[in-house]
Amino acid sequence: MSANSNPNIIDVSGLSPFNHGSQAPLWWGFIGMIIIESTVIATLIASYLYLKMGSISWPPAGTDAPDLLLPTINTVVLLASSVSMHWADSSIERGQQRQLTYGLIISILLAMVFLAVKAYEYSHLDYDWSTHSYGSIVWGISIFHATHVLSLVLKTVFVLYLELRGYFNRQRRLGVTVNGMYWHFVVAVWVPLYLVLYWSPRIL
Repeated sequence: MSANSNPNIIDVSGLSPFNHGSQAPLWWGFIGMIIIESTVIATLIASYLYLKMGSISWPPAGTDAPDLLLPTINTVVLLASSVSMHWADSSIERGQQRQLTYGLIISILLAMVFLAVKAYEYSHLDYDWSTHSYGSIVWGISIFHATHVLSLVLKTVFVLYLELRGYFNRQRRLGVTVNGMYWHFVVAVWVPLYLVLYWSPRIL
């Protein structure tokens, strides 16, 4: 019996196994996830500003304004990881698998530096999430974003594993594409979070 004569079998012979970009359902799945997470991040920023407007002093009395040096250096590190990830993405589009490997490794290392510096920074704060509302929202936003950076590292390690096994090439690169797209998103949303957490207490 042929596939066409069986109503329970879907004929996928016309679908390309190498779809990428907006032609692939997975690409649209990541777009949907990015839209959802953008809403969550906007809600976190709105919560921070709401708490700030309802407070007499922000940060509360006895709590110093956040230091700028480490967070600014860390922001540059994270932005640099997006540059190396773009290099990785564009390399596989040209079929340059070795450059893809290097780009992924550099991005992973830079993201790990970001997480290490973030851990060091927060381990030296004189407040935590239970001290006051300021501490709760600052720790909440930072942990939320750091968790996403950690997920980027784990996901990219798996993409790197597949690359080292020779899975990706110029035609089969959807996994690299969506991984890079999500990477750039997580890096980009850190910029407004950085401005809100570290600069708004000084200028608003």
